[in-house]
Amino acid sequence: MTFLGKIVKRFYKLIGSSYYLDISPQVFYTNWIFQKIYGINGDVPHPVHYTTLVSGYHNIRFNRSNKGVLQSFAVSGGCYIGIADGSTLEIGDDTIWAWNINIQTANHDFTDRNKFELKSVKIGRNCWIGGNVTILPGVVLGDNVTVGANSVVTKSFPSNVVIAGVPAKIIRELNQHN
Repeated sequence: MTFLGKIVKRFYKLIGSSYYLDISPQVFYTNWIFQKIYGINGDVPHPVHYTTLVSGYHNIRFNRSNKGVLQSFAVSGGCYIGIADGSTLEIGDDTIWAWNINIQTANHDFTDRNKFELKSVKIGRNCWIGGNVTILPGVVLGDNVTVGANSVVTKSFPSNVVIAGVPAKIIRELNQHN
């Protein structure tokens, strides 16, 4: 085994995953500098794109060995994921997202702007969230949901659908033959 091969093998043992190899070195190192030196997303234990902000990371529930979710954190820039204390964001395995998504679990009350309403968000397995999507508090997306670009998801949707629009609605149902 080559010297480089030994280093890579030791690195895998250290981090427990090989998804780092699928991230460009430039993005990996830039993310590292912003997280470790500048402290942006410093509480997140894995790379997060340097233009993304994750607030309330400790309230996010996902399989931390899932390659797709970890890659989306690392390469999907311009995102804001705001998970307020008292609520959670659950992300299913193999779910991925594009740039500029916005996920919120808190919102101001409609009449009293000093009050916050907290509602958890759950995103199922194998979902694809397109660019510039906003997911509002209380939304539950089933498994295999595709969210079209520029959509605003204001309510929950079942599994195996494509949703899009403002507000999002079902535009196609998926089955095993699609």
